[in-house]
Order: sequence, then C-alpha cells, then structure tokens
Amino acid sequence: MSEPFSQGEDHPACGICPSKRLPREAFVVYDRPSWECPFDPADGFRYTADRTPACVHPHKVGLEPDRIAPPPETETAVDEPEVTPRRRRGWRPSFLAR
Repeated sequence: MSEPFSQGEDHPACGICPSKRLPREAFVVYDRPSWECPFDPADGFRYTADRTPACVHPHKVGLEPDRIAPPPETETAVDEPEVTPRRRRGWRPSFLAR
C-alpha cells in the first residue's frame, strides 16, 4: 500500500479524513458534507453508496472536489387555504334596528 495523502501531525485534515490513512486514488472528495456520503457510526468514517471513503473538506486537504454535492433541499412554503371572512353577527343597538 502506498503512503497516505496527508502526512504529518500538523496537517489540518480532520481526524476521520480518509486522506490521513489512504493514498489519493483510494478516496473521493466532496465539496461539503452531503447525504451522498453519510457518516457511518459503525467505524466513524464517511462513505459513498458503494463504500468508497469520502473526504468532505477539500480546503483542509488542499484538493479540488471531484464530486459536487447536490444543493440542499429548501423547504417549500405550504400554501395556506384562503380564509373567507365571516359575516359578523351579533348585538345591534336598538336605535339602529328602526
């Protein structure tokens, strides 16, 4: 196995970054965290759907992203039904009833 991409204790890569344990050709780089490369709590690393290790902080390892995460989904505004104003019924003064 070849040397890890990021070497040295003073490198700004995250502790779980695959660049600290794998050569460059063994992991992909996303531009930010995404649902496409979720964190696996079983071993503490991020993977793509095909279990390729993923780095999500390209600025820390000095690489350009080779995969772009999709933009976050925005919540769509729920259209509230239009409310028809109710006619006011109530007490009328007796002098108006004439």
